[in-house]
Amino acid sequence: MAIAIMSVFKRLVSREEKQADDLESSDGWMSVQAGAQLLDTPYRQGLLQVLYELCSIPRDTFDIYVKAPVERYAELVQLLPASETHHHSYPGGMLDHGLEIMCYALRIRRKHLLPPGARPEDQVSVGELWSMGVLYAALLHDVAKALVDVEIQLQDGSQWRLWNGAIPSAYRVRYRPGRDYRLHEAAGALMCRDILGGAVMDWLYSDVTLFGLVMYTISGHMARAGIVGEIVHQADKSSVSKAMGGDLRRLDAAPKQSLQSKLVGGLRHLVRGGTLPLNGTKGSAVFLSEDAVWFVTPTVPRQLKTYLLEQGIPGVPADESRLYDEMLAHGLIMPNPEGLAVWSGCTVRVGEWSTAKLHLLKAAPSLIWGAEDERPEAKAVVTAISTVASDQSEETATPEAEGASAPITVEPGIRPVEAAAACFDSIEDEFEDCIPFSESQASAKAETNPAVASVEPVNPKPAAGPAVEGQADPGEEFVNWVKAGLQSKRLGVNHAKAYVHAVNGTWFLVSPNIFKKFCVERYGVDDAWEQVQGRFQKRRLHLRSGKNKQNIVSVSVRGPTGKTSKLKGFLLTQPEALGRPPADNIYLELNKEF
Repeated sequence: MAIAIMSVFKRLVSREEKQADDLESSDGWMSVQAGAQLLDTPYRQGLLQVLYELCSIPRDTFDIYVKAPVERYAELVQLLPASETHHHSYPGGMLDHGLEIMCYALRIRRKHLLPPGARPEDQVSVGELWSMGVLYAALLHDVAKALVDVEIQLQDGSQWRLWNGAIPSAYRVRYRPGRDYRLHEAAGALMCRDILGGAVMDWLYSDVTLFGLVMYTISGHMARAGIVGEIVHQADKSSVSKAMGGDLRRLDAAPKQSLQSKLVGGLRHLVRGGTLPLNGTKGSAVFLSEDAVWFVTPTVPRQLKTYLLEQGIPGVPADESRLYDEMLAHGLIMPNPEGLAVWSGCTVRVGEWSTAKLHLLKAAPSLIWGAEDERPEAKAVVTAISTVASDQSEETATPEAEGASAPITVEPGIRPVEAAAACFDSIEDEFEDCIPFSESQASAKAETNPAVASVEPVNPKPAAGPAVEGQADPGEEFVNWVKAGLQSKRLGVNHAKAYVHAVNGTWFLVSPNIFKKFCVERYGVDDAWEQVQGRFQKRRLHLRSGKNKQNIVSVSVRGPTGKTSKLKGFLLTQPEALGRPPADNIYLELNKEF
């Protein structure tokens, strides 16, 4: 069956241009189609065939319990994109994303014995139901974006909302300005009945535990979504990575495969999604004035590089000066009076609060907000003092709130976080990257990161400014960062590349990887990870084991073939510091060292 699956994808690696272009009129109106018609393209038919190969059910059962819900899903979402400028942002992107994530999720599910902890005979009797539960959760996890993220306009001027049924006539789509980027998670269950149908819902409800996990997954309660939520989250990351490494059609007039389009899309996602704080007085990295949007450097460029590398985007310059040159050459940022990228010695005032001297990049607000977008209030007043600017600043100030101390300063050699695996080059290899603790991954040492992209390092420069000892508790910053990452699902849990796992009913943090990742995201490089780890230890949130009261504990990782390896890290004694942990990772077992 694996050979059949691979042969399907070898025929589909060069995806055909979507038929949506032919269905869109010159004034932007799109025709309504039946679900079966929308699925009748070579790419989507190929994905349906992969789904059938992955399901161990007869064709007529597949048509009732899989194909029919997918057709109802297609009829509702029509040619809506999955996002505005991020992944699958072309007409029909939501349908493609839904099909892709189902394929990923079912392949990942096959590496698990479900339900977890059940007797073998029970796993055999209800295993297919659990497979379908995973499939339905994958299909529905993002569908509410079609309800709350977009406005569907009909030709008579009215707006259509999908809880009233399928779109009745020709339509066009506009993204809501100022939308809540997390609302679709809470609204996920609203379309469940319309897509799955009563018979499927009855079948799913025959296992109340599974029904609960599916509902928690599609409504954004990932802390309670268990193994179903973990599989769907990992499958979603794979589909997004595949799209981000490919064609983003909505990024203005930039060539479809250009680095320029990736940079613009990444900046928009980070700013508009709230990852980079805007116009605040503590920790803000982006400021909007009347005539420009200003980015604190090197904080924003490093965040942008980290984000693009995590999405598997190739060709991202390792040297920051090269990145600035790219942005300047394509007109993404405005040069200073000397024709250079960095505006040095600037001060920013927001109300009564002001910054020390900063190094900034300047861009037109339209880089982030289009003509139809609701632009935030321009609260910042930026004074550019620089007469001599440098693209490679050796010392960079960052905004400081009253009473806040300076950030950690470390040598600025960039080490990017792990890049996402290339998708669909080989379906077997690519799915293996998503599987919790496959044999090859389980044997990796905790001290190394097996998937770090290879890039040229920047020549290190002397560190400037105060060290960790001069900062207000980076240990507390680390805890808050982990907690926020778990709540937003930016930090994965219980999968092969995760740095956070659930063990013995509490949280297990893999060291040193989790601390290095924090340092890269917070400070741009990972050189200060030992100081941050030391500050975390002083908070005494973790177990100290053995006669010598060691801070680090180890867990055994059991791979699918029975081979074991070890991970080292911190086991929390106060799990509530990070929130309620999910079900334990069944592949990990705490070693008794005390």
